[in-house]
Amino acid sequence: MYEPHLVDFANQHSHDNEGMSLLEELDKIAPIKSFDAFPKVESTYTIKSRRGGVLTAVVGLIIFLLVLNDLGEYLYGAPDYAFQVDSDIQKDLQLNVDLTVAMPCRYLTIDLRDAVGDRLHLSNSFAKDGTHFNVGKATCIKNSRSTTIPSASEIISSSRRRTPNQQSSFSGIKRLFGFSSSSSSNRRTGQGHTAYRPTYDKVEDGPACRIYGSVEVKKVTANLHITTLGHGYMSFQHTDHHLMNLSHVVHEFSFGPFFPAIAQPLDQSYEITEQRKLIFFFPSPLPHPIEQICLTHTLDTLCILLAFTIFQYFLRVVPTTYIDASRRKLITSQYAVTDYSRSFEHGKGVPGLFFKYDLEPMSVVIRERTTSLYQFLIRLAGVVGGVWTVAAFALRVFNRAQREVSKAVVGEKEYIPSSLHTPSPAIKQEQSGYFGNDPSSTLVSRATSWVSGNSPGGRRSG
Repeated sequence: MYEPHLVDFANQHSHDNEGMSLLEELDKIAPIKSFDAFPKVESTYTIKSRRGGVLTAVVGLIIFLLVLNDLGEYLYGAPDYAFQVDSDIQKDLQLNVDLTVAMPCRYLTIDLRDAVGDRLHLSNSFAKDGTHFNVGKATCIKNSRSTTIPSASEIISSSRRRTPNQQSSFSGIKRLFGFSSSSSSNRRTGQGHTAYRPTYDKVEDGPACRIYGSVEVKKVTANLHITTLGHGYMSFQHTDHHLMNLSHVVHEFSFGPFFPAIAQPLDQSYEITEQRKLIFFFPSPLPHPIEQICLTHTLDTLCILLAFTIFQYFLRVVPTTYIDASRRKLITSQYAVTDYSRSFEHGKGVPGLFFKYDLEPMSVVIRERTTSLYQFLIRLAGVVGGVWTVAAFALRVFNRAQREVSKAVVGEKEYIPSSLHTPSPAIKQEQSGYFGNDPSSTLVSRATSWVSGNSPGGRRSG
């Protein structure tokens, strides 16, 4: 009887048999089998141990950490530092200052003297706001340390402040990086200052003075002075010595375009003036008028004088160029600083804040390098496969060494030297009973057994 569905089933079954036979024929070919680089082990021949489980967990953790490291380099890049001779012939240098002095603004004056010989009076080039003196979150200059180093991309993206001349000649951050024109509204109108945060606790003619702003100076060695009126520079006013307090907080002192979170040693640091009193004895009458409190005696005059304080900062400015992964460039400067302070009596020095900076002939180029996607995938495969293979090989070597040591220990326990030289009591009994009637018979040692010399196994040819 003809059944069509059975015919289709038979045809399908025949095709399956042909496919299976083809695979079997291919498996029989020796070169193809030998070409297989991935040996297979049946699960029944594998042994799972606690040692292997611990090693698997450790290897997995190592692979995870290495993958995280490669992923971080792929996403954020890694800095690459290079040093070269400063070839920039730029004649101007942007100076950014933001500090608070514990004196009223009307008693302070700001001046700059450079190596060219120019003396610049900058009191009108910086903004001054009256406020209260507050250290806040600042740290002492002797204890201040920078803990965070931002990436080049973060530095360039957050850079926003340049002087007006730099914005007109080389406004790289705004024009090159496509910042909107609304950022220009952050500049202080009418004074040419770029964006700074507003003064906290602003007080008209307050007991402290906040001085802030950005100016362009010559790119040469110079000394910035912040002194009191009547001390150091000619002035028609004179500051009372009792009002002189040069305690200060440096919110920012930097060179070049501003960017937050960069490691500038003076940022968020402070120094406090110690009110020291000097006691002197002068013969009566006084040789010259003294403005401090004096006690006159018959022979001598006791005077208590307030000591003056000078704060000096010596800066070494290093031109620095940041280049991120997108090849955006930011040219700025960083510096190292050494501070020095001392107290002296009237007429032995000029009290004030002195920032002396010198430029280094070497420049630093910080380039942010990242890997492409295919490089990241190749490194990922190499890390995972390499660590796993090395761990498996190390475990195999350790297991092999352990087996060899175990065999050696077991072999020493089974090895008994007296059994090879002295027959056992059973052999002696056999010798006296079985071989005792044959005087020509001898015992021949064979490894761990004894046989008769006349026996077939004990005879030797020749």
